[in-house]
Amino acid sequence: MVEAPDDECWELVFKFLKSLSVVSKQFLSITNRLRYYLTIKLLTGPFLYSIFHRFPNLISLHLSNVHTIPTDGLRAFSQNIATLTSLTCSDILYLNTTDMFFIADCFPNLKQLDLNHCYHLSEVGIAHVLRKCRNIRHLNLSGCEGLKLSEINFEVPKLEVLNLSYTSVDDERLYVISKSCRGLLKLVLDNCCDVTHKGVKHVAKNCTKLREISLRGCDRVHADVIGPIVSSRPSLRKITSPPLLSLQ
Repeated sequence: MVEAPDDECWELVFKFLKSLSVVSKQFLSITNRLRYYLTIKLLTGPFLYSIFHRFPNLISLHLSNVHTIPTDGLRAFSQNIATLTSLTCSDILYLNTTDMFFIADCFPNLKQLDLNHCYHLSEVGIAHVLRKCRNIRHLNLSGCEGLKLSEINFEVPKLEVLNLSYTSVDDERLYVISKSCRGLLKLVLDNCCDVTHKGVKHVAKNCTKLREISLRGCDRVHADVIGPIVSSRPSLRKITSPPLLSLQ
């Protein structure tokens, strides 16, 4: 069986063509994109090093459905690559303090970190990442049950989007978060059962640039506070409220 040419071979072919069809140009665009964005599922062992070596210019890496992060492969990758700005580690069974310190040390230029549905997630580790990776703008911690962000008591000035859906964040923690992350543009609190109108008021008061907040499933947030919240924060453009609430 004849093997299909790899990406480098296709690019060499395209370089020698004087004119490219729209389809060919689109194909070249796809091959280039694959060099910068990579998703790995259920893969461990020696294959990882060769895969990371194959994509030396990655800016986005998505790891999912593995027991733990592949530290050896990522360490080798990070020693030569400083371009990674987006990292997703979803459905990771074990992501402890050591792993979080490793992420922060290897990828200090991260702007987007997605840790949705990671179990045994270290709060100390999250705080270390936010201290070390000072350019993070998007942080997704949705589905990390039991998480309260109790270690975030310092300024995170560049954080713009924070997703805390299905976590154990309560009003007290929201107050501290709103003081630490004053530049938030979007906050997602879907199904945060411990959040009440008091916590939402803290956010509206302290996050002066807030444009969007989602309260879907927050049954302890009452309808009569929605109007005053909108009035108190002129920048607020969108509120996704619990299904039984009416904004009329």
